[in-house]
Amino acid sequence: MKIDEAMIAEADGELKSDEQLIAEAEMTPCMGVCVADGDTGWCFGCGRTQVEIDDWQMFDATQKTTLETELKGRVSELLERRKAERAAGGASGRRGRNRRLKV
Repeated sequence: MKIDEAMIAEADGELKSDEQLIAEAEMTPCMGVCVADGDTGWCFGCGRTQVEIDDWQMFDATQKTTLETELKGRVSELLERRKAERAAGGASGRRGRNRRLKV
């Protein structure tokens, strides 16, 4: 079913075409990994939490930009922690605490 452009309006009154809406829906930080760290809840691929993944399409451009800046640090932190755990020989016990995310 095609949605009439008049039915879709931004808070600032700007109407968006179907093509614009589809393009925005496809633009997410998702990397296709979709496994969350058991301690932080951050996805190993994109760094988002389940709530951030669920709410992504409702965020405005400023919220998305701010979050995207944080995500790089989150993923780096997860990778560094995982490397340190492996170097210390503790990776085997932690693997089971990670969980699949719903995307």
